[in-house]
Amino acid sequence: MTRLVLTCGCLLALVATAACGRKSDTASFKELHRSRTGDLEIVLLSEQEAVRHGKDSFVVEFRRADGTLADVGTVRVNATMAMTGMAPMLGGTQVHPAENKGRYTVTSDLSMAGSWRFTVEWDGPAGRGSTSFPETVR
Repeated sequence: MTRLVLTCGCLLALVATAACGRKSDTASFKELHRSRTGDLEIVLLSEQEAVRHGKDSFVVEFRRADGTLADVGTVRVNATMAMTGMAPMLGGTQVHPAENKGRYTVTSDLSMAGSWRFTVEWDGPAGRGSTSFPETVR
């Protein structure tokens, strides 16, 4: 019995050590844009130096002033590109909540490189709001 308790204790210690040493899901991501709206910071992160045209993915995080993630509920991301003399081009985006509330993975399908405008809207526990920002898509 003592040996079983000792073995379980060692296993728990190993698991705890591994979990504490693990980096965040977005530790290797690069910050592309940060916007403040009210008490929230909206941060666009990517594994690359920029959002890419064609099929790509990036992360949008909602953070409180202390840097912790804030649950904002339902999130929408729209991508538009101004076209001289024409209606704006629309990009395809789908938002998927990540395991951590306040972090969302966005899959995109942007048909061409250039200057896009991303509009992020949310509605949930942290209130309702929106922000937009320009992003150069490569």
